[in-house]
Amino acid sequence: MTTRRKRLIISHWQGTLALPHTAALSLVFCAITAIGAEKNYTAAFEDAFNMTMPPAWSQNYPATQIIGNLYDVGGYDLSSFLITSDAGHILINTGLEGSAAMIESNLKSLGLRMADIKILLTTQAHFDHTADLALIKEQSGARLLATEADKSFLEDGGLSDPLIGGIESFRPVTVDSLIADGDVIELGDIRLRVLEHPGHTEGSASYAMTITESGDSFDVLVVNMAYINEGVNVAIKPTYHGIAADFEQTFESQRKLSPDIWVSSHKSAYGFHEKHAPGQAYDPQAFFDPAGYIEAVRLHEVAFVNKVYYELLEKIAANNTADGENGTN
Repeated sequence: MTTRRKRLIISHWQGTLALPHTAALSLVFCAITAIGAEKNYTAAFEDAFNMTMPPAWSQNYPATQIIGNLYDVGGYDLSSFLITSDAGHILINTGLEGSAAMIESNLKSLGLRMADIKILLTTQAHFDHTADLALIKEQSGARLLATEADKSFLEDGGLSDPLIGGIESFRPVTVDSLIADGDVIELGDIRLRVLEHPGHTEGSASYAMTITESGDSFDVLVVNMAYINEGVNVAIKPTYHGIAADFEQTFESQRKLSPDIWVSSHKSAYGFHEKHAPGQAYDPQAFFDPAGYIEAVRLHEVAFVNKVYYELLEKIAANNTADGENGTN
């Protein structure tokens, strides 16, 4: 008799993962490693976890000017942010394998070149935002900067990820320099402040800057919201040591921020399609949404508190059941 693997819904990934046992993961990893360097990481991941990537993750979307020199050059849902300057550009996030071609096409539509990308960043070391970092790094010669906590995930292709590790989910990529909370990344006239916002991954990061447009200054935030993926534990048998404290640190930091304009790793996370339509003329006010940011942070913090509460309830129920079986009161 064959037992179907338990399926796990990863909410912000909008897909399903069937998590196999550790032993099965090890067998899968050995099998796909034998394929060699030209393996298709996405296909191997889909096979290992019995899932199909959401179509929106592979669908392109025209390059969109968010505000000033900040553009979203990613796909329909997976955002890739380009910050331009006369000295070169910064790219934050890729998408799945194949996203490099979409990003390059979007850059060309803006009259820009992949070769002018000088710095690569990521908001989180998950495959849906990192899969083509290695390829774009090769194509552009850009330097990859990352937090210390996400460095190992990037360099082993997600193999050591505490939730979906055990298999390389993207091509490993070398981190050239480490960044930390409070650092300011400078390129030309770009001044980008690093904010460590751990929890979703151990090294998740956000980036803040001020953009002046038509004489008005806007506080702009590329934020990694504190999503809790299905299957993550924060209080009982935590997915990684210190995860609850990390989430609390992130909420404390994000509550103190008050961006005029904010964007995030998924277009669906910051209401992109409600704020912008294809072909819409550039409007510096289109993504102005300080109230939406406050509400998004609040909702994620509520989700965290509820997650802790239900984990504790489950633990109490399990203890009561065990006591009953042992005949104790």
